[in-house]
Amino acid sequence: MTGFGEKLWDMGQSPGQHLSVLVVGLVSLLTGRLATAMLPAVGSGGALAAMTMVALVLSGIGVFFVALALFLGAYTASGDSWTTTVWRIAQLLAAVLVLVFLI
Repeated sequence: MTGFGEKLWDMGQSPGQHLSVLVVGLVSLLTGRLATAMLPAVGSGGALAAMTMVALVLSGIGVFFVALALFLGAYTASGDSWTTTVWRIAQLLAAVLVLVFLI
């Protein structure tokens, strides 16, 4: 029986699945940021607290999936040319920056 790590590794092998993880992350991140922008229009009390929680959860899910897509892309890249190596380093750096600045 395959574990969670093997399933993630298999997901990163296919470009279509890799792109779907990235799209899910970007859509979730955008939805969370839009929910944050709507906070002044919500009002006060329980609605404000609920909308804040929804915005934070959606943003967190989006950051997770975007960082996951970048890490999977970096670790599943094949080839030993210098351009591939630079691309892998750029993806790893971008994933770390996403984690640092968006969480």
